[in-house]
Amino acid sequence: MKEKGTNWMFRLAAGWLVLLVVVTISGWIFGESLPFLYDETARDVKTIKMGPSLDHWFGTATLGQDVFSRVVIGGQISLFVALVVTVVGILVGGSLGLLSGYLRGWFDAIVRIIISTTLSVPSLLLVIFIVAVRDQSLFNVILAVTLLAIPALARIVRASTLQVADREYVKAAEVVGASKISILLREVLPNVMPTLISFAFLTTGIVLVAESTLSFLGLSVEAPTITWGSIVAEGRISFQETPYMVFLPALVILLTVLSLNFVGDQLLKRYDIKETAL
Repeated sequence: MKEKGTNWMFRLAAGWLVLLVVVTISGWIFGESLPFLYDETARDVKTIKMGPSLDHWFGTATLGQDVFSRVVIGGQISLFVALVVTVVGILVGGSLGLLSGYLRGWFDAIVRIIISTTLSVPSLLLVIFIVAVRDQSLFNVILAVTLLAIPALARIVRASTLQVADREYVKAAEVVGASKISILLREVLPNVMPTLISFAFLTTGIVLVAESTLSFLGLSVEAPTITWGSIVAEGRISFQETPYMVFLPALVILLTVLSLNFVGDQLLKRYDIKETAL
């Protein structure tokens, strides 16, 4: 019964992520030509601060803008940042962890020092410092959050690579004289990929929270560009009159992060990845 319940929840979480991606991409391609989307910048004095309805699923904002449309448009930026950071983190951090765990020696020592030093700095303070020193552009937001994702993913991949590198098939490949590059690409990498893919979901959720936090604090991309965090921050100003502007976008963030964490956690269990070893 427990396994059936878990499978049902896994399908529900995966279904939410698929729905989110489909709606976000559809909004980006078709925009307000879709029947459930409006121009997120349109202002209508007749619909100021209206609660959720059939016409406006998430209600309207302080100037009459459709909140649901703003959530869809804001999700394009939030999800874009999360995906780019995760991909760059996997490419850079994964490569460092893979090389560090297999080559070991002086290279491993340097990578471990970099990882330990970076992870010892409070993450939110580091991101705020980077964004505050530089201008609040999309590139700088991605850069700041990526600097946090790289060492975390490098540490995870390194730990997994250390386990794989000591297995018999890797040792056998070394004995027959296969090159290190060949061993890394054919023997080690395919067995590390399940770990990397599983933690990619978890990383995406963490990045979403980080970017939303920056937006809420006014330290993400500048207006008129909107993200999920900035929508919640806008609703907070008139919370007593428009609580739905906070609760509904926050609910979307919550469900997305929970779904990413649950899918990633289930993949970890499916591939029998030991968290204590990481």
